[in-house]
Amino acid sequence: MVSHHLNHSSTYQLNFLGIKRFLPLQKISRQYKIANFSILGDIELNEKAGEKLEQILRQKKLLCDCFVGPEIKVVPFVHHMAKRFNQKCYVILRKSVRGYMVKPIIYEPLPSSPKHLKKLVLDGRLLPLIKDKKIIIVDDVVSTGATIEACEKLIQKAGGKIIAKAAIFKQGDYYQGDLIYLAKLPICNLTFKVS
Repeated sequence: MVSHHLNHSSTYQLNFLGIKRFLPLQKISRQYKIANFSILGDIELNEKAGEKLEQILRQKKLLCDCFVGPEIKVVPFVHHMAKRFNQKCYVILRKSVRGYMVKPIIYEPLPSSPKHLKKLVLDGRLLPLIKDKKIIIVDDVVSTGATIEACEKLIQKAGGKIIAKAAIFKQGDYYQGDLIYLAKLPICNLTFKVS
């Protein structure tokens, strides 16, 4: 389904469902780099990944009332998944309170949370799409799992029932939670070996 190819020009060649992409390698520590994936603007990859995830969800009989994702990179994929299941709405959890929101529900990360994790906000007007509904959380890449777990906590706070968590890619093996994913992305050390 996915093959790995690392080269010395600081890119990672992704071969995924018949699609090739060159992803920039981003340094995340002194020792490690990750392949930086973004689905924004990539219609072909949205469609191929959506088709595969739909197949898996239907095989597992995981039919939700609403797809939910964190802003911003995964927005087109969440939109695509909602369309594939003939849903009229989906929910994107924002990173800050906006002036148009009514009675927002907020998840604030703990001080011990990873630095990249921001607060998540659900506009109170969208509460009827979440409360007492079956929810599937969707993200593009899950590495530490901090973002998807924050989404989970906010949805639970809003009274939603999470039936699945899904991602296009799982990066590395850090996250050990229950996750449906289509392929893995490696975490690379600075000599470009897959770890």
